[in-house]
Amino acid sequence: MKDSLLTEKNKRDILKYIKEKNYADILNLLEKIKTGHAGTPKTKDKRFVISEIVRHIIDTSANPEKDFFTAGSFFCKRKEDTAKEIGVMLIWRAYKYNTDKTESILLKIADDDNWEVREYAGSAFAHTIFHNEEFYETVMKCTKHHSENVRRAVVFSAIGLRDKKNLAKAFALFEPLLFDDSKYVRKNLGPFILGSYFANKFPEETVSRLKKWSKIRDENVRWNIAMAFNNSFGNRNPELALDVLKTLSGDQDIVVRRAVISTLRFLSKRHKKLVDGFIKKNKLKIFKETD
Repeated sequence: MKDSLLTEKNKRDILKYIKEKNYADILNLLEKIKTGHAGTPKTKDKRFVISEIVRHIIDTSANPEKDFFTAGSFFCKRKEDTAKEIGVMLIWRAYKYNTDKTESILLKIADDDNWEVREYAGSAFAHTIFHNEEFYETVMKCTKHHSENVRRAVVFSAIGLRDKKNLAKAFALFEPLLFDDSKYVRKNLGPFILGSYFANKFPEETVSRLKKWSKIRDENVRWNIAMAFNNSFGNRNPELALDVLKTLSGDQDIVVRRAVISTLRFLSKRHKKLVDGFIKKNKLKIFKETD
């Protein structure tokens, strides 16, 4: 299956429209090649449009941030999902030009009904916080936002903090989110961002923090801790995983038990002997329960 549906003529037309700032015709063209599956064009084609708009503004504008705001606002105000995806990847670049309005638009797109649009918003959150440390205060406040979609975007913003300098800030951002009872937030926090992203890059620091958090008697926190090893990091570090899971294995809360079961079953696929020994040593009867 092709990863792009844009023809060379389409690309030439798009470049012409960009020079003319004729963004409406870009959308008209993209709407003609959207897929039935997602209802938007191929990712590669959207990235082409975004990268060419960015390149043109950087190369020609006397005030790039202002032009990113103008272009991003145009796309974000449109009803098409494609427009919002392109727009949010432009508008974050205008953060310093108009912080309040840019933040407002980012939050609105993060709460969009379309899951794919929300994916782009999560990426925009991460870019924003990486390039604008003052955005951290906003996302920290948004850990208590009424919308689970916005809180999920906050989880993704931590990708922009995935370096040694900002590790403590990332962990501080995770702490209130660990208590979140939204399944949408949880499934993106524990097994994905916390486990796959942070533990794989900073295993020692992340495991140390996981052990500290595992002492908290909250089902959502402990679910996230158990599921933080339900991924490639757990597969590469089964001993570390079992060391943390040992703390959670006696928890009688059904939410926590299911998370422990799920992770042990996952680890058992590659480390059956090790997991079987752990189960026997800790006198667990977990495989009789469904996860």
